Amino acid sequence: MQKYTTISLPAELHRKINKFIKENPGLGYGSVAEFAKEAIRMRVSDLKEEIKVIVSEKLRNAKIRSWEEIWEEFRNSCRK
Repeated sequence: MQKYTTISLPAELHRKINKFIKENPGLGYGSVAEFAKEAIRMRVSDLKEEIKVIVSEKLRNAKIRSWEEIWEEFRNSCRK
């Protein structure tokens, strides 16, 4: 059995979402909770994509050291 928890929404936001749902029954939302769950899932998905872009950009801009540089640094550290 799936466990649930609650989140608090400002009353005005809850009212606006509820009104939106009632005015747009074709969207298929039966409750504010359904709307909120989908909104949260979508936002998490968007954030994951944004993180992928940020990480890719950082990797693209990262200085990549050659094996020779790494080996030379290691040899020099052993000589000390």
